[in-house]
Amino acid sequence: ITELEARVDERTRELVKQNEALVFRSRQLQTVSDVARGVATAQALEALLISVTQLISERFGFYHVGIFLVDDRNEYAVLRAANSEGGRRMLARQHKLKVGQVGIVGFVTGKGQPRIATDVGEDAVFFNNPDLPLTRSEMALPLRAGNRIIGALDVQSTESDAFQPEDVELFGILSDQVAIAIQNNLLYDETRRALDESQRLYRQYLQQEWSSEQTERRHNRFIYSQLGTAPSDQDVPEIS
Repeated sequence: ITELEARVDERTRELVKQNEALVFRSRQLQTVSDVARGVATAQALEALLISVTQLISERFGFYHVGIFLVDDRNEYAVLRAANSEGGRRMLARQHKLKVGQVGIVGFVTGKGQPRIATDVGEDAVFFNNPDLPLTRSEMALPLRAGNRIIGALDVQSTESDAFQPEDVELFGILSDQVAIAIQNNLLYDETRRALDESQRLYRQYLQQEWSSEQTERRHNRFIYSQLGTAPSDQDVPEIS
């Protein structure tokens, strides 16, 4: 009977832990959904990026959240937004990492694969950043626009083993939503710039045509008759 009771207690504890894990995962999924809705409403790119870092940090309680975007030459991943104090210092000095070479973010933007450092002291890829001295574990995920890597979502925690393999799938959903929002925002900006340029060229064209028309009219002569008005090249005597 004692052995049976012990087995029942152990099984009960396992079920409780499983239930707690399910509840926690459900909350995480709800948070991902909330964050995705939040980032979708931002239009200006900088406001969008700041909103993402703040929402993720607040909802998940992470020490540092940063968003990197790859430059036009695909050489560097440039930090564009961060929630932490150290991250703001990095932004002030225009912090960037070599794609495919430096740090977990460099690895992710170069390989296009997510990466977790459960213990940053043992991970050979981890880049020791003096602005984030409390980091003990880190996870970075690529931001994809079609087949192109446009950046990375970087999340850091003060606890070791804060990220598990299943978190890659969860935050992968979020990073995909963020990437779509960034890409839509960039396309919106490009479309707006193209429209502004088209309007500028159209105004310039109208101005040139109007100036040309005024210049030509100075030399035109017209003959008025019962049939109407018509241009004429004949000299017209002055009226005395």
